[in-house]
Amino acid sequence: MSQGSSNPAAVPHAAEDIQGDDRWMSQHNRFVLDCKDKEPDVLFVGDSMVQLLQQYEIWRELFSPLHALNFGIGGDTTGHVLWRLKNGELENIKPKVIVVWVGTNNHENTAEEVAGGIEAIVHLINTQQPQAKVIVLVGVPRGAERPLR
Repeated sequence: MSQGSSNPAAVPHAAEDIQGDDRWMSQHNRFVLDCKDKEPDVLFVGDSMVQLLQQYEIWRELFSPLHALNFGIGGDTTGHVLWRLKNGELENIKPKVIVVWVGTNNHENTAEEVAGGIEAIVHLINTQQPQAKVIVLVGVPRGAERPLR
């Protein structure tokens, strides 16, 4: 399965507001504002794996000096990241490198669908940010064996 519309992991969609506090949309809106007043050399985008990087000393030592932005949101799927990128998180910035780390929360998708979702993200980045080098970090399957894996 590819990045096409028949792949559910490659369909952009906003996250459901499960908590009822508009947390996800608030984070997205903050990221869009960051694009308007910051000039990152490196952009990280993805799920909690990206979001949590900011808590470690390595972020302060290695990535902060590069004017890195961290656009990670816990629980995000490939479809959520696609939606965010299509709705302002790639505007007004020209990073040299974009690091993508997402897919661990795509529980309902096959490995092939997740790969297609990541491919769709990379295609969107290459289209909107042609100057940027894209680095994709991928987690290995984990947890109980499942037939979708």
